[in-house]
Amino acid sequence: MNERPILESHWEYHVSPSILEVFKKQAKQKIATEGWGKQGRNVDIKIRNFVQCWITEEALKQILIREGKWFRYRGLYFGDAAGAGADFMVKIAGEEVSIGLRSINADYLHWKSVAYPDDRFREGKEKIADYHVVCTQEAGKVCFLGAISKSDLLGNLERSAVKYSSKNQEKFRVVPLEEFSLEELQALWGKMEGT
Repeated sequence: MNERPILESHWEYHVSPSILEVFKKQAKQKIATEGWGKQGRNVDIKIRNFVQCWITEEALKQILIREGKWFRYRGLYFGDAAGAGADFMVKIAGEEVSIGLRSINADYLHWKSVAYPDDRFREGKEKIADYHVVCTQEAGKVCFLGAISKSDLLGNLERSAVKYSSKNQEKFRVVPLEEFSLEELQALWGKMEGT
């Protein structure tokens, strides 16, 4: 991964501090509404995870708007994972194509891998997005690192060992970060239709 540049300025976006505060309040409300604390889950970690996801979704949404790309997205979803739908839908050659975001913490870059929930892989392959884009964020600065197609993601997940995160209280599989290609992201971007 060190042989090529990870970032280009086009793939960075800064989410404003006021929006970060809204996301924090919404995450606390989501946790309370969905009863995560009653399930014995680590509420602080879940709040942080939701905020992390929403920040990166907001960044991609703003880049899509800025670049005049057609898209739909689920927004600040409240409810179970089964009803959430795709993070984003874009149009390529007249067809709607789904895009999922995988947000990793900046301190996880040293692991050079991207975690993916084991249960989603085992029980919901048909719901996995056509493409996944990996990104990281720190204090609202979002950096998009690359993309992977569904078929390549599934192949990597099939080969991955199942691990358990005591911090997140769930099983997951990992995909090497180098499988998410900046070239794939640029190619995907170039195929997206405008508004």
